[in-house]
Amino acid sequence: MDPSGHRPLIIGLGNAVLGDDAVGLHVSRRVCELGAGSVDVVEAEVAGFALLDLMADRERIVIVDAIELAGHEAGEVLELSLFAARATTRLCAGHEIDLPTALELGRSLGLVVPARIYILGVVIKDARTMGETLSAPVASAVDRAARLSLDLARGDPL
Repeated sequence: MDPSGHRPLIIGLGNAVLGDDAVGLHVSRRVCELGAGSVDVVEAEVAGFALLDLMADRERIVIVDAIELAGHEAGEVLELSLFAARATTRLCAGHEIDLPTALELGRSLGLVVPARIYILGVVIKDARTMGETLSAPVASAVDRAARLSLDLARGDPL
């Protein structure tokens, strides 16, 4: 458990009806199947500033989301820096508020924002095709991403 007394949190992001974009939601479900133990897990279809409510008073957060990234194959699981999150619209909400900007705004408003935020991106090729299933390469990454998420949330070395 973190020093604030709040359990670490894994947030799986995505849109349930946009095929591979839902990978974060699937990872959250897999984490629960594996046994989250002392880690809280939520599924969310929000981004940017709306994430601050989910992160309130947490010390350690792991965010899992789909990412489209040239030069990488669908199904790759990448740990991204918070700075890298600026380069993707995946963690943006309306009015172009990305996660790093939302965190800065939260701090300036006096909100307690997490000291440790880890972002796992699962590479996808298409986030625009309607559907409720993952492509084979992305589906094959769910278990790996779930286990990495748990390791990061628990503070285990990778």
